[in-house]
Amino acid sequence: MLYMVEKVFDTDLYLHNLKIKYDTLIFAVGKSGIDFGKQLADDYKLPTEQKSVQIGCRFEAPQKYFQKLIDVSYDFKLYQKFDNVSIRSFCTNNNAAFVAVEETYGDVSYNGHAKKGEEYRNDMTNFGILMEIKGIEDPFTWSRRVVESCQANKTGLYYSPNMTRKPGLTSEGTTVSAWEISEHSLDNIRNAMGGYFENIEKFIDDMNKIFEFGDDYGIYIPEIKYLSPEPLVNHDNLSLNQYPNVHFVGDALSARGITVSGAHGIYVAEYLLTK
Repeated sequence: MLYMVEKVFDTDLYLHNLKIKYDTLIFAVGKSGIDFGKQLADDYKLPTEQKSVQIGCRFEAPQKYFQKLIDVSYDFKLYQKFDNVSIRSFCTNNNAAFVAVEETYGDVSYNGHAKKGEEYRNDMTNFGILMEIKGIEDPFTWSRRVVESCQANKTGLYYSPNMTRKPGLTSEGTTVSAWEISEHSLDNIRNAMGGYFENIEKFIDDMNKIFEFGDDYGIYIPEIKYLSPEPLVNHDNLSLNQYPNVHFVGDALSARGITVSGAHGIYVAEYLLTK
């Protein structure tokens, strides 16, 4: 089988009119290759299924409020369910926890990381609060529109009910790039998310009943996981229905996190080694 390489992601290298022969292909392009996978699905008219919207914010607060839970589980998970929306905490960072700015499609969103070493310790905790919203027509386009609405002065947004709390510092000691907004400006976010943002507010209120952090927190808006339509695969080896020697893994199959992505790769590799 021949395949035309049109673009190599994460480099400035473009290969034109180059055909590469292969017997088996594992398509594992990572997050930066989501558009590439979508392009292939469109070009080859692969059967796909729409994925749910994954959008929310990054929550940040002093670690002391969550310490009892952290002592049990460093990367704790909190869940809540509303009708067609489920909410989960995502990617918890503690001790030396810093909010990380990401840029995708020219728009800013937020994630988090934790540096190793006492010199980075800031006694903060951050984690994503992500909604999984089902039933939205064309979820990828909807997500892009919401993210574009959550930008100001070429960056994302930051809100805290405590006017003295400001965006935190990066691990490099600079202020996290975020435009501070007031309670009044949250109405714009509520409108942009079509009322779904109220579920995040309810989630935070309910957390506050347990962890009692009061107004001593801030949120960075938005956090987003872009999930393009997922190609249909054979579940015994993750091969495309129409191309049994092409295996999609990781972000190409809307994997949530590096653990699932790695499991995809191992699953396919074991199949290929034993067939």
